[in-house]
Amino acid sequence: MRSLTIPTPERIILVVEDSPQIRNVIARALMMEGYIAHQAGNGLDGLKMLEKVTPHLILSDVNMPQMDGLQFFQAVRKNPAWTTIPFIFLTSHSSAEAIQRGRELGVEDYLTKPIDPHDLIKIINARLYRTAAVEVAQVGQAYLDTVKVLANVIEGRDHYTRGHVERVTTYAMWVANELNWPLQQLRMLEFGGRLHDIGKILIPASVLNKPGRLTDDEWGMMKRHTIAGAKMLRDIQHLHGTLPYVLYHHEKWDGTGYPKNLRGKEIPVQGRLLALADVYDALTTARPYHTARKHEDVIEILRKDSGIHFDPKLTPIFIDVLNKRRAQAVAQKKT
Repeated sequence: MRSLTIPTPERIILVVEDSPQIRNVIARALMMEGYIAHQAGNGLDGLKMLEKVTPHLILSDVNMPQMDGLQFFQAVRKNPAWTTIPFIFLTSHSSAEAIQRGRELGVEDYLTKPIDPHDLIKIINARLYRTAAVEVAQVGQAYLDTVKVLANVIEGRDHYTRGHVERVTTYAMWVANELNWPLQQLRMLEFGGRLHDIGKILIPASVLNKPGRLTDDEWGMMKRHTIAGAKMLRDIQHLHGTLPYVLYHHEKWDGTGYPKNLRGKEIPVQGRLLALADVYDALTTARPYHTARKHEDVIEILRKDSGIHFDPKLTPIFIDVLNKRRAQAVAQKKT
């Protein structure tokens, strides 16, 4: 019975082992699990094989003629194209020093001979699973880094809202954690919070930074940033989960918001949450058209607008979370 279901026919394993019999046993076990097995008799042959094919994992004996496993491992890691290939060593009971040296070089996994095919597949599957998990995390971080760059571009054009998307995202994340949102939704909230004003990239700086009241035409232009932002992101598959934040954070519970005049629970919860965080931050920071208000005064405004502007069930949760966080921050300063 397979421990994991990662293997596919496209998964390639390079087996480097000087014993043809052991190589063949390993290759047969791998092929039965749906892997493609390439073979080499020593480290030098292994390097030649790597010039032809890039495997998903290398399985190598430690003791081999011409170039042993440790030398082979070092040669592989010197090539930037091969540094991320997972590596598993095959060793005998008597090679404790080789194991220690391998661990110092960065080798994580060992299989002791004689090899049990079941254990072999289990370790290979587990190693590939760990590698895949790291790759997913790295991709997620790459997206987050890109999102941060975009958010900085937005704020670079709107001098009065510098730090706004960071704070809005933080407030919303506090509440989402309190509500035990799953990890994937938290990640989309992190992206959506940072990108909720991305449509402002298309608004002229003269309108964004205007110190006085906007004209009707300018206000109409400003209101279009939600739809513009959603259009910019809709073809990016990984960011589809951000669209409710970008599109609906200016909708109001009573249906008087924009862009679609949605009412009550017609508004996705993502938009309802971000609306609270967005307004709270806007009122507690200085803008060209108003001074920053005190936390307590803004909390009172949120309470009064609960059921009008904001979700009446979400609003008290938002207020409670912010009050607790502020109390914790004050307590930490005193210690």
